[in-house]
Amino acid sequence: MSNTQYAVCHLQRGSGNDSGMSCHIERKDAKGKVYVPVNADADRTHLNRELVRFPDGVSNRTEAIQHRIETAGLRRKVSKNQTKAIRVMLTGTHEQMMEIANDGKLGSWIDANLKWLRETFGDDNLVSCVLHMDEKTPHLHATVVPIVTGERIRRKREGEKKYETKSGPRLSADDVMRRTKLHEYQNSYAKAMKPFGLQRGIVGSTAKHQANSEYYRQQVIQYEENIAKLQADVEKAQEGRNTILAWFGKGDLSKAKKELADKDRLIAELNKQIEELQAEKVRLQEQHKSEIGKLRNGYQKEINKAIHQAEAAERQFKEKDAIIDRQRKQISLLDRKTNLQRYSLSSGAELVRVNVSNYRNPSLHIWTRVGDELFENIKFQIDYDVAQRHFNGQITDEEFVNAVFESHEQVNGKQAELLGAAFALAAGGAAEVHVGTGGGGSSSELPWRDKDKYSRKQTTTRR
Repeated sequence: MSNTQYAVCHLQRGSGNDSGMSCHIERKDAKGKVYVPVNADADRTHLNRELVRFPDGVSNRTEAIQHRIETAGLRRKVSKNQTKAIRVMLTGTHEQMMEIANDGKLGSWIDANLKWLRETFGDDNLVSCVLHMDEKTPHLHATVVPIVTGERIRRKREGEKKYETKSGPRLSADDVMRRTKLHEYQNSYAKAMKPFGLQRGIVGSTAKHQANSEYYRQQVIQYEENIAKLQADVEKAQEGRNTILAWFGKGDLSKAKKELADKDRLIAELNKQIEELQAEKVRLQEQHKSEIGKLRNGYQKEINKAIHQAEAAERQFKEKDAIIDRQRKQISLLDRKTNLQRYSLSSGAELVRVNVSNYRNPSLHIWTRVGDELFENIKFQIDYDVAQRHFNGQITDEEFVNAVFESHEQVNGKQAELLGAAFALAAGGAAEVHVGTGGGGSSSELPWRDKDKYSRKQTTTRR
C-alpha cells in the first residue's frame, strides 16, 4: 500500500434543483422522512452535521439553492435547463482522514475546508456544507450556486458575433467549471490541505473519461438531429419532384425534365449525406463502447485492489479486536481475584442480572440466585450520583447493588434459609434450621435475619 496520502476535491454539476442529491446529503426525503443509504451506518448518522447556517425561512439544501438565486440580483431569467448548483465533495485518503479524526484534528480540517470554499466560490454562493461521519471515510458535501460577476467569455463557435453584455451577477456554471478553473481548484485545495498531510492527486483521471463520455453522448444526439433534418429535406424534395411530374400533362416537357433532373440530384446528395452521418454515428457509438470498456476494466482493477485492501485491513482490525478482548478479559479476571469484595453481594447471594432502564431518573432492578432459588427485586428513585458512577464504570454491578439494597433486600426467605445453613456449616457446626411463617429462617445472625422487616418487604417487592 502506498504511503502517499491524497486530498480529494471533486466537482459535479447538479441537475434541476438537485433535490434528489439533497435526499442523500441530508439523510431525509422531501417529506422529512429519514433516509439512510445502504453504504451508511444508521447508528452513526447522528454524527453528521450541517456546517452552513441557512437564512431565515430556509429549512433545507434545496430551498437554500433557490433562495440564493432569488436574492442574487440576477437580471436574466433563469432557464429550466441551467445548472443551478455545483456539488463539491471534499475528503482525503481513508487512512489519513481516520488519523485526522482520531487525533482530534477534524474540526481544524473542517475549518480549513470552509475557508477554502468561501475564498474560492464566494461566501454567499456557499449555501450548504454537510459533514458525513456515517460512511467509511469522513467527507464533506458542499453546495455552491454558480453566481459570477465577470464578463461573459465568448465561445469559439460564436466567432466575431456581437452579443449584448449586461453588467451585474450572472448564473453561469460554465464559468465556474472551465477546465482552467478546475485545474486551479485542485492546486489551491491541495495547498490548503498540506498542513493535514494531504497532497494533490495525479493530474487527469476519471474526470477526463467522464467528459469524453458526455462528449460522445452529445455528438450522437447532434448526428441524430442532423439526420432528421436531412430526411425532412428529402421529403420536401420528393414533394417538389411530384409537382414537376404533374407538369407533363401541361405540355411544358423541357422545363419538367430539367427540374426533375435537379431534384433527383438533390435527393441523391441528401441521401448520401444521411448515409455518411449514419455511418459516422455508428463509428462514434462503437468508439464510445470501446472507451467505456477500457474505462470499466480500469475501474474494475481499482475496485478489486480497493476490495483486497479493505479485506486485509478488516482482518487486521479483527485480529487487534480479538487481542484487546482477550486482554480485557484477563484484566477483569485479575481484578476479580485481587478485589473479591468488589464482586460480592453483602448477602452472600449470586448476582444474576441488573437492569437500569433510565440513568437520568434511575431505578434498579436485580435478579439473585442461591442454589436453584431465584429472586428479583426493584427500587425506584435511587441515588443519582451512585447510578452515574455505575454508568461510568467506576463501581461494579455488585458494588452498585450493595449501595442500593440492604443485605436482607437482596434475597428471599428461602435463599436466606439456604445462606444461613451454609454459614453455620462454614462456622464448624451443624445448621439449626427453624421453621416458621413468613420468610422462614435459620439460626444464623446474618443481617438478613430481621424476619419481621423482611416479611414486610417481601409483600411489596416480590414479582
